[in-house]
Amino acid sequence: MNTASHIPGGRFEMRTPLTKRIAILFLIFVVILVCMFIVHVYMKEKDVSIDIEDEAAKVRDADEGFRLITFEDQTMEGFEGRAGSETLTVTDEENHTDDGKYALKTEGRTSTWHGPSLRVEKYVDEGTEYRVSVWVKLIEPENSQIQLSTQIGEGTSANYVNLAQKTISTWDGWIQLEGAYRYNNVSSKYLTIYVESSDNAEASFYIDDISFESTGSKIEKIQSELMPVKQSYEDEFLIGTAISSEDLAGIRFDLLTTHFNSVTAGNAMKPGELQRTKGNFTFSGADNLVDTSLDAGMKVHGHTLVWHQQSPEWMNTAIDTDGNMRYLSREEALDNMRTHIKTVVEHFADKVISWDVVNEAMSDNSTNPSDWKASLRKSPWYYSVGEDYIEQAFLAAREVLDEHPDWDIKLYYNDYNLDNQNKSLAVYNMVKEINENYQKVYPEKLLIDGIGMQGHYTVNTNPANVELSLERFIDLGVEVSISELDVQAGSNYQLSERQANDQGYLYAQLFNIFRKNAEHISRVTIWGMDDGTSWRSATNPLLFDKNLKAKPAYYGVINPDKFIEEH
Repeated sequence: MNTASHIPGGRFEMRTPLTKRIAILFLIFVVILVCMFIVHVYMKEKDVSIDIEDEAAKVRDADEGFRLITFEDQTMEGFEGRAGSETLTVTDEENHTDDGKYALKTEGRTSTWHGPSLRVEKYVDEGTEYRVSVWVKLIEPENSQIQLSTQIGEGTSANYVNLAQKTISTWDGWIQLEGAYRYNNVSSKYLTIYVESSDNAEASFYIDDISFESTGSKIEKIQSELMPVKQSYEDEFLIGTAISSEDLAGIRFDLLTTHFNSVTAGNAMKPGELQRTKGNFTFSGADNLVDTSLDAGMKVHGHTLVWHQQSPEWMNTAIDTDGNMRYLSREEALDNMRTHIKTVVEHFADKVISWDVVNEAMSDNSTNPSDWKASLRKSPWYYSVGEDYIEQAFLAAREVLDEHPDWDIKLYYNDYNLDNQNKSLAVYNMVKEINENYQKVYPEKLLIDGIGMQGHYTVNTNPANVELSLERFIDLGVEVSISELDVQAGSNYQLSERQANDQGYLYAQLFNIFRKNAEHISRVTIWGMDDGTSWRSATNPLLFDKNLKAKPAYYGVINPDKFIEEH
């Protein structure tokens, strides 16, 4: 058998001397060894470089800290649109950086909250205060209020805090916005800083030279020696506050459970959070807030079912074939309203003690309060349903409660500026007429159980006007809650000793009034716990400062008579 015919190259091998064949095999072996060595060295170097890059990335994330953002690398450096529909562009049209060339341009905004946003949680040490700065230049319109803010958490229970705001003009050039915030709870793992135009949905602007730096100030515990505010009024009424998910852990939760025994969701239970698109309810954030509060032994007030703000447009408006906004028919808008009320009230059931059924329906400048219908705010609900939309909302809520007689839930109308006597009279006449009409069919029953006097005051508020309105509402036979109390003092995040004492004095006067009428007051809710997280943080309106330390306002509330005597 000729075996060479079965082996490629076999004829050559059969004719090659043995020693020559061995030499050739040895050379091949050496070449293979050299190649394997080269590959090994290359892969080792590659692995080392990958490890170095991975470790460097870890160091950057955890320890490197925030670097000044200048956009000089021509990337957005982590910025993105809050809505996703804005147009963000790194451009050389403008620049603020010394010897720089680029800035970030924001345009294509269609809502006031739209704007550039940057996640910062990887730079934050819990309990530490950070100073945030951004330079802004307005493109258009000629004048607009530009605002620097921070978001803590995401979804329905997020908290949004204004750090700095200025009304600027196109001819002002570059303007710095700077503010500070203490991140006392980072459990959400979602923290952002962002820029928006709070008074113009379409304003466009440039930003540049963004910094985010620790001030070195850190707190780890609250003042444990203080008397709890709730303890001072335990025999008179509930002491509440407005909260978000940020308040449900850490030292903020310690402050909450120490001083308060009722809560109101700042945003999580509003229509725009619970049903952003028709028929799709999102309860997770609100459920967590409610359940955590109940587990801590607190009461929960529901806020709010019907409002002209923070409500999705589809509830009472639509876009026609020509692209123009139109109001829905009465029937369709009423169906949307009733479905929302029924679904939400049934979902939370008797976990809440009361609901703001309608919020802020009365206009501010009532010239003829006896004609309360003419004094109504001309809102989308007013135009789509009609002037009886308030009554219809309460009827829808009452129908749910009638189906569950074991639930003890009060239905409230809630509004601000009720120390204004004309507005107070308009609300008085509205509640009086609606309840009287209801009692013609259901004697001895109320449709509207209570009135919420929000109480967003300033140090110049006359407490006598507050007392007049309070007594007027008590005369209606309904219960009253002070539902969103704060007192502005100082400005630009600064508060002098004199201003702090003036603020404490008004708080003391107000709580003396509340205590005198405690038999008719269910709850006094202070709208937030500390100045740093307040919706009016620039004017320092609350009992505790941004470091969670008690202010004169706290002492004015704890012992009003003593504070008034000493000041």
